[in-house]
Amino acid sequence: MTLFKNAIRCAAGHAAVTSMSGAEEAKIGPPLEYGGSADTLNPEELFVAAINSCLMLVFQHIAASSGVMIESYEASAEGTVEKTRDGLRFTGVSVQAQVKAGAAETAAKLGELAELTEKFCLVSNSVSCPVSYSVTPA
Repeated sequence: MTLFKNAIRCAAGHAAVTSMSGAEEAKIGPPLEYGGSADTLNPEELFVAAINSCLMLVFQHIAASSGVMIESYEASAEGTVEKTRDGLRFTGVSVQAQVKAGAAETAAKLGELAELTEKFCLVSNSVSCPVSYSVTPA
């Protein structure tokens, strides 16, 4: 079993702060769409970022294990929130990655790595909404 932790603290008149894994503390609050401030992280974007970053880390690990040299990896992600009969819910997350690999690597090989990444990504496989992941050569 592995246990992951974080902590949140908030004092009257101050922004809430989260800390995790020894990283620098970060202010958190609601997104602009829900009355928040642009200078804080929000749970909705952190949710999408968790999926995006986990996919990237798994992709890089699988590529390295397969002997594929990745020169660069850039990905953008969008999470859609909609009102459902159960309230507001994420109804989908889409991640599009552009990967520059070694000269010998083909688009087909990147596709194989992407399929394995989807299969083994802990975070994207733990959420209830669909996650789409695409990798294209940069």
